[in-house]
Amino acid sequence: MEEHTAIVNVDNTTDLLQKIAGQANLSKFTEYVRSTGYDKLLSSSQTYTVWAPTNDALATLDAAIVSDPLKLKDFVANHIGLTATTAPKGIADTVRVLLQNKKYATMIGATFEEAAVVGTPAFVKNGALYVIDKAVPTKLNVWDFMLNSTDAPTQTNYIANLSTQVIDTANATIIGYNALGNPIFAPNPPMVSRNTYWNSVADLRTENQQYTFFMLQDATFTTERNRLEPFYPNGGAFILVRDLVAKGLYTLDKLPDTLISTRGVKIPIKKSAIVKSYRASNGIVYVMNAMPFRTKDKVPTFKIEGELPSGFRSDRSGNTLYRLKLDDKGLPYKDIEVYNHGIAEYYVQYLSTVANVKYKVYARAISGSPGDAQVANFTQRYFIFNPTTLVYDVFATQIVTPLNYTEVYLGDYTPQQYGLLQLRLIAANVTSVNQNTLILDYLRFEPILP
Repeated sequence: MEEHTAIVNVDNTTDLLQKIAGQANLSKFTEYVRSTGYDKLLSSSQTYTVWAPTNDALATLDAAIVSDPLKLKDFVANHIGLTATTAPKGIADTVRVLLQNKKYATMIGATFEEAAVVGTPAFVKNGALYVIDKAVPTKLNVWDFMLNSTDAPTQTNYIANLSTQVIDTANATIIGYNALGNPIFAPNPPMVSRNTYWNSVADLRTENQQYTFFMLQDATFTTERNRLEPFYPNGGAFILVRDLVAKGLYTLDKLPDTLISTRGVKIPIKKSAIVKSYRASNGIVYVMNAMPFRTKDKVPTFKIEGELPSGFRSDRSGNTLYRLKLDDKGLPYKDIEVYNHGIAEYYVQYLSTVANVKYKVYARAISGSPGDAQVANFTQRYFIFNPTTLVYDVFATQIVTPLNYTEVYLGDYTPQQYGLLQLRLIAANVTSVNQNTLILDYLRFEPILP
């Protein structure tokens, strides 16, 4: 929990600009504040916090910043918070602060990013002033660092070119809204290019989030991609890069040997493989010369949940139950039951993605539990779409017996290709109640790995 030092001894006769200008050791920063126009901001009635570097701290400021008006303005903005901020109370307490340039800075104890606070803060009528012993230049965010880095060109080029066309919602004309409240756009709306990594993995441009991102040097990237290609033909690169981001900022001293990616996959980390690091405005980047993912983590077991179908043969919503029940061990589970629907070979459709590997397939379908009218044995079948013949082939037949809470092995399944799996759970070819029921808790696909 964050704790903040209480605001005491406020000088209501002085504003931030006057306070800064009145300190001889801040004369250089005062000069920069005035030359960039922020003197008007800091003398206004709006509340701000300023972290002012001393003259000694600014003596080594990059000349490229000082000589460029835009860079200098951004530099000053990187030291101005948009509200009055009190220091964290404890030495390990952390506060994230929104700055004038829309970046975020971190205060941990008596520090502001890499700088230490000198003395005690001063509180005046329009905010707070902290004196710091280092200049804090604006940092690139993780995304911009990746694009500007030459440390991992193969990975960078691949991710940078993951683009698709989406509707330009800012300029498209809305002509109505659908039942879910989403806008309906006029025909032929304007389109813009958008990187799919931002939606499918993480938007590494977002300043109010923090990420730990790994960049693989070319040889490492190629090795790991090639290990995945047999399982994901022509898709190994994406399978690799989608698990190189973890939420949160893990500095080297707090970096564990395993992180969990934004998709829930284990990221193996050897500190000895870290070539360099960069502290970004929204996280940290590590350049790696090794990252040996385990095959079982990149080609994982997956489930198709019965209660999450993609479609039905026809509308039988009145006969379809999405159930929450307890199993024989008292553990909750969710499933689907389609009961007394009256259609021979009625089906429920499911979609998933499979790797190019043989799977052992298991099913759990529980009937006869308290409140369930289905107390007799019944038969249901599983069909999988064949992309070569363009028909659904029967994969397995299951006889569902009451109160069987264990998984049932259905058989081995070898996809014809990496990609979309289209599966149908199909009822018996009868219309009779209790004979054409469909029930599914889940299907579990376990890869048979070398």
